[in-house]
Amino acid sequence: MKNTKTSLFLLLFFIPMLIFADGAKGLFNDANKQYEQGNYDSTIILLDSIISMNLESAELYYNLGNAWYKKGEIPKAILYYEKAKKLEPNNPDINYNLALANTKVADKIEAVPEFFLKTWWKKSLLFFNEKQWMYVNIISYSILLIFLIVFFTTRSKARKQLAFYLSILFFFISIISGVYGYNSSKLLHSHNTAIVFTPTVNVKSSPNDNANTIFVIHQGTKVQLMDKLKDWHRIKLANGSIGWISESDFEKI
Repeated sequence: MKNTKTSLFLLLFFIPMLIFADGAKGLFNDANKQYEQGNYDSTIILLDSIISMNLESAELYYNLGNAWYKKGEIPKAILYYEKAKKLEPNNPDINYNLALANTKVADKIEAVPEFFLKTWWKKSLLFFNEKQWMYVNIISYSILLIFLIVFFTTRSKARKQLAFYLSILFFFISIISGVYGYNSSKLLHSHNTAIVFTPTVNVKSSPNDNANTIFVIHQGTKVQLMDKLKDWHRIKLANGSIGWISESDFEKI
């Protein structure tokens, strides 16, 4: 009787999940068909409905970016390409389309050269995404445990020595992959960057409409979000310029 109740519970738990997944897959396929037919508004509505289910994927955001790009809505396209890139930073199609969309942005901002170690850290961090770093960590830790078992159980001096050195190797790999995975997760779930949506924004010297305008930026420009004061955010551009803009001028990535 107990086993029957357990089976019934699992059945009632998993069936809605399967229906939910199939429904999202059906909407995604319908969106692709609408895109192929040039019905970009319908494509966007269908993909947005999937996002409203609290689902996300790089492919979903990428397709949404493509639909907005076809409609000529460059800020929206860049926003969703950036969201896709956070999930798959090394996807060549995402990076190509993002670079293409950025050519349509009025502001051509030259990034300040970074210290080479910081650049190396960023590149190595993005070598894998969050899940891939997690897999590397789990696999390396599992191999570490295997070699530790060999080390403590084998009677062969040569095998014990080999197991010892390999244990050290995979110990460091598991630690490094864990650190990278943690920071990759922080990067994925942080929302400290944004895309400007207002056609022309007067960046202020302080969080006040009456403050001096220190420079001007335009829609599609990517900014780093720093401090916040009420409805104002202090932003930083890739060239190091800093100022204040209203929260209504951008959307977070």
